[in-house]
Amino acid sequence: MKLTLAGLALALALFTVIPAHAQVPDEALGHQVVFTGTKLPANGYSCGRSTYPLYCYGVPTDDGGTFWLDVYYNAYPKPTGFNGLTNDGDNDTYSGTASFTFTYVKMTGGSGRGGGYPGYLMYVSGYTMTIPYN
Repeated sequence: MKLTLAGLALALALFTVIPAHAQVPDEALGHQVVFTGTKLPANGYSCGRSTYPLYCYGVPTDDGGTFWLDVYYNAYPKPTGFNGLTNDGDNDTYSGTASFTFTYVKMTGGSGRGGGYPGYLMYVSGYTMTIPYN
């Protein structure tokens, strides 16, 4: 009898938890997520050789994830492209704004045959991203 009551209590607990969780929306309209670069290395995140357009992959986010940049930062009238679909299969959308700070370090070796112009390494040294869900 004790085993049956324990099983019934467990079944009731599962029954009440699952429907409550399923009713909570995952991206509420207007909900914002803000990342401020708290997981960046102390000297910045290396993007490798400085390029245009700017390419930088695997930049760490505050929540342990990563993102990548692929930006024409001299685009007219302004750089765009920070929007998309959420990845949980519900076809919700997001758009946002971001501000990045980069540090450039001159390389010591040449970049081509004959040791030509050495070029620069690019580091993300800070950022703020605000992502509202539409």
